[in-house]
Amino acid sequence: MGTVGVKRADATANVYNLKSLEDFNGTYTAVGVGATVAGGGFAVTMRNQKGVELNLLGMTQGLDFKFAVDGVKFSLNK
Repeated sequence: MGTVGVKRADATANVYNLKSLEDFNGTYTAVGVGATVAGGGFAVTMRNQKGVELNLLGMTQGLDFKFAVDGVKFSLNK
């Protein structure tokens, strides 16, 4: 499992299965293999432990090669 760097990433997401705002908090994971080279696009679906799903679409700048199980922690502050 490994990752080679990325200089910048911009993304938007559609959110599904969100029953309450508090359910958004948590660690989102995805399993995937992807590559983005010199300003390409990416798409990934991530889900947290409460079943909330994020479908991310975006663009990166630089070189990114990934073969990993990813986890990202999100927390909304009041």
